[in-house]
Amino acid sequence: MKLNWSLLVTLFISFIILGVFLVGIENMDQVISAWEEEVAIVAFLKEDLSPDEVDKLYDKIMGEEYVEEIIYTSKEEALEKFLKEEALEKEMDILGENPFPASVLVKTERKLGVIKEISKRIADYPEIEEVDYGGRGAEELFRATTLFRMVGLVTGVILGLGLLIVASLLFRLTLPKEKIERLKEKERSIWMIRGSFLGQGILQGLFTSLFALGVLYGIYRLLISRVETISFMNLETALGLVGAGLVFGLMGSLFSWRVIK
Repeated sequence: MKLNWSLLVTLFISFIILGVFLVGIENMDQVISAWEEEVAIVAFLKEDLSPDEVDKLYDKIMGEEYVEEIIYTSKEEALEKFLKEEALEKEMDILGENPFPASVLVKTERKLGVIKEISKRIADYPEIEEVDYGGRGAEELFRATTLFRMVGLVTGVILGLGLLIVASLLFRLTLPKEKIERLKEKERSIWMIRGSFLGQGILQGLFTSLFALGVLYGIYRLLISRVETISFMNLETALGLVGAGLVFGLMGSLFSWRVIK
């Protein structure tokens, strides 16, 4: 099989562009997920709860649907965290007594509706003095992250379709018509010729996407020594890029079928 270098280079560049986009989206999603994890419910306990009452409260909150983790902070621990700031230690000397209540940090499924609903339920507990989940700030954060993910998805679809159209057009423009005529002279059927070029197209898309994936990983290994926070695409995304190679090869070949007649 004679290699069509203009087609292979175009496919390679297409997969590099798509791969860079996917890596960028994945890294941004990790940052966004970290921001979302910071949103949690803080429930301040009423004064003078016994250890037994605190344990029962813990079990009650853990029994709520979508609750994943609870971290209890006693009055003493809250004061200790406050005193780690040297500038605030003098203010504590003026107050004389510990003004901080005990609290529980409640981590739930990262959905705004879930957080608001559980906050409302916990606020009705008799052992709870006050509940806070970040209010308007948390709502704006979740709106922004949802918008970002939607924009990323739409952009990815448009980018993928655009690259697919370019590749399909190039498949058709670079179709070796002379070779097709020679195959016809050898009395090969149209469907046999089409099948041959279909198989070639799929293999070209597959191996070009694998090569692009390898190049991207090599670039990542070079960058990781300088930018430690960056991460490479996960297995599902990598398989998606290889799958895109199969789709590009298949659709590009099918797009050229009408020329083979």
